[in-house]
Amino acid sequence: MGCMKEAGYFKDLSRRDYINKANEIVRKEGPQALTIRRIAKELNCSSASLYHYFESAEELLYYAQIGFLDFYLEEISKSEKKWKDAWDIHIGIWECYTRAAFTYPQAFNTIFFSPMSKKLPKVLREYYELFPEYLNLVSPYLHRMLETPDFLERDYLMCLSCVEAGVLAKENARPLNQITCMIYKGYLKGIIDNGIKPEEIEEKVTQFLDDFKIVASMLAKKTSGHPELNPYNLGISVEK
Repeated sequence: MGCMKEAGYFKDLSRRDYINKANEIVRKEGPQALTIRRIAKELNCSSASLYHYFESAEELLYYAQIGFLDFYLEEISKSEKKWKDAWDIHIGIWECYTRAAFTYPQAFNTIFFSPMSKKLPKVLREYYELFPEYLNLVSPYLHRMLETPDFLERDYLMCLSCVEAGVLAKENARPLNQITCMIYKGYLKGIIDNGIKPEEIEEKVTQFLDDFKIVASMLAKKTSGHPELNPYNLGISVEK
């Protein structure tokens, strides 16, 4: 079993080698192109050798798609310097996240909503041990993902940050969290089902953020410095 050294069929492969090659295949051809046979051919080893490092092709595919998070972290790294308060951070993180997710919808759906997503903190820790060169990408937001496996709860932590800053009432934190995440899931499903062209991504990000701002404007406690969260500026009728 495994790669045959005497046949010249063995390479000193590591988990990093498998993940790198798998990520390369997925980026070029999509996740459907990744098979055990394909990996074995690309790395010039036996198919059985993969099982020394991964439980299944599905596990390897999950690790391979973690690399798509780099785009999200890079977006945050570029944007966070402009953020001044809790609403800036909340809106800004969603903007960076949706831009990345709408650019790589299949990968983000797999990373955050597949059965493997329950193992995300463990996978992220190992991934960044294997690829430490990416650890300098906005580590505070990476640590939030490392510490909180559930997608809904990660956003709830951002809502609680708004509560701590005094701009959102605590009783409105969970509603804002749940409504925002449901809206996002609807956008992502629509993109996965219908596809999206590169030139449509920014428009779709803007649409999502507009929807978020409408919800936030109705639940916010304070919006000073953020006219975009004022319901009157959004054309929302507010009864006194």
